[in-house]
Amino acid sequence: MRKFYTKIFILLICIFGFVFKAYAAEILQVSSSSVLLIGDNNRTYTVKIACTEISTDFEERSVNWLKKQLPRHTKVNLKPQGTVDGILIAKVIPINSNIDITERYINEGLATDKCKS
Repeated sequence: MRKFYTKIFILLICIFGFVFKAYAAEILQVSSSSVLLIGDNNRTYTVKIACTEISTDFEERSVNWLKKQLPRHTKVNLKPQGTVDGILIAKVIPINSNIDITERYINEGLATDKCKS
């Protein structure tokens, strides 16, 4: 039960931290093809990109593509979808394009949308 409350608490902090700030979060690191390290003022968050399923065959190519799309210090908006094991699951939208990175991933042929199944 305590684990449940911890997850809820983390989710609420993330929602209030990202939704009600006047400034955007920024990319600090692309950790894998679907995990990012995001900075927001003095805090950092591990964020898993929502709705993406990437084949292990495309992992290296996907990481390189994602690093080009979201270089360090890219400003992004996050739309939280939930948490798993303390990791925020969110839609990631670069400020300069306003297009969800998942949509671009799918259009590039590197990922499938696991939310539409």
